[in-house]
Order: sequence, then structure tokens, then C-alpha cells
Amino acid sequence: MSEPALLPGPPRENVFGHAKKARLVLAALGRLRAERGRGLEVLDVGCGNGEALTRFLGTGGDRVLGIDTHGPSIDYATRNFGTASLEFRQQPAESLLREGKSFDAIVFADLLEHLPEPSPVLEAGARLLRPGGRILVSVPNGYGPFEIESWLSRLPLLGRASLWAIDHLVALLNRFVFPGAWTEVVTPGDLPYNEDSGHVQFYTRSRLLALARGAGLELVRGTGLSWLSGPYTNYLFAPVHRFCDLNARLADFLPPFMLSAWFFEFGHARPTPAGMPQP
Repeated sequence: MSEPALLPGPPRENVFGHAKKARLVLAALGRLRAERGRGLEVLDVGCGNGEALTRFLGTGGDRVLGIDTHGPSIDYATRNFGTASLEFRQQPAESLLREGKSFDAIVFADLLEHLPEPSPVLEAGARLLRPGGRILVSVPNGYGPFEIESWLSRLPLLGRASLWAIDHLVALLNRFVFPGAWTEVVTPGDLPYNEDSGHVQFYTRSRLLALARGAGLELVRGTGLSWLSGPYTNYLFAPVHRFCDLNARLADFLPPFMLSAWFFEFGHARPTPAGMPQP
């Protein structure tokens, strides 16, 4: 699947494919908006601080609700990105079922890998989704470059020493060789993160698709987000625009098992005709 045309709003690409992910989400919402002929009601589950994705939503007449269980992240998102069409709340997705809510589109961006029990959350999303709606999921390849780099960086001796060495190398390059190049791409220091919520699920593509089928969903389309990513790649190549763009584009062509992360668009599974075997 080729990448959609650049849409206004998201910043330039990084090694994680965040801008590409935002464009894919916006493109999917645009297609659904055209089908509906109206603005959409969108739910972003696990929106975090809103910096990477949620702040670009709430356009084209849509109304967006971003939810997360991490209070400091919701407070930050509300202060910095909240608008009349973009609301943030601290609550779990399951609680929306009790409120009788429903949505045209639901986003699970980089969330399912953090959940000890992802099935109930995805099933709740399927129940909150209106007929003909879309569930949009991004998730890291549990055995791809990102997770491998992250594992190496956590090794007690080698990881700490290697990160220290790269940190000092980048500091020298930033000061003497390419002055300020890395300073320009530093993440804002006041961004809150839920540091206690690490990755506890490590998906293969087939396992993620099986999880979706179990929730009553079927794949509509999918693609990769980035090839190489992780702490080492980010340290070294964050300011290299051409590398980040090429890294995201290559994810459209490389085998899925080689990628750092994937993007999926799901809809409700169609009923299987009587007498036909289940897929």
C-alpha cells in the first residue's frame, strides 16, 4: 500500500513514523467522512499527552474525545490542545459503554502493547463503533528493529555504556560538526509520560490480526510505519530529514516482519454466510 498524499498539520517525519501515522489516520477519517457526508465523532483511546497524534484531530467538522488513564497526560493535553471540537478525559474505554456512547471511528495508537489484557479493551472498542465505522490501530512489531534496539538499550552494562557513548557522540556532533541540528528536534522537556506503563505485549502481525478477529473485526487495509527505529536510531538520525522520510517510505515495500511498527484499519467483521467455513 502506498503512502497517502501529505496532508496539512502534522510536523516533519521522525524515525518512528509519527507523521506518517498521523497522515494515515487523517486519510482514513477523510474517506469515512466522505462516505458519511458529515463530520465524524472520533474516540482516541490511550491518547496520552496528545503531542504525537491527537492534537492533529478534530478537523473537517469532526468532534474528537481523547481518553487516557494517566492524569498528568490528560491535564497537559487539555491545557495545550483542548478545543471546542477536541476534548480530553481521564477514563477507561470500557466506562463509555455504560454511558451509551458510540463513535464513527476509534483510534488505538501505540496502546495495545501496554495492556496486560488487550482483548477486553479492543472488544469494548468494537462495541462502541457504529456500523460502517473504522478502528485505526498502530502497534510496534514485537520482534522488529524498535523492540530489538529497546532491549539492547536496557541491558545492565552494555545498554547503559552504549547509550552513554552515543549520547556523548551526538553532543559533540551537535556542538562542533552540525551546530544545533539535534537541539532543533529535542522533544519538549515538560511532556508527561506514563513511565510505569512499559511494553508487556509483543505482537507478530498474525497475532495482532487474530486479536482483532477475536473482537469481531476484519482488516480493511494496513501498511508499515517505519523500518528502523529505537533509541539508537533516534539518537543518531533524528535530525536527518532525508533518512526519516526514506525510513518511513521503505516501510511500504519491505516485508512486515522487518518493520518497527504497523498501521491497521479495521471494520466490523461481516457475517459469514450459512454453510461457509469461518476464516
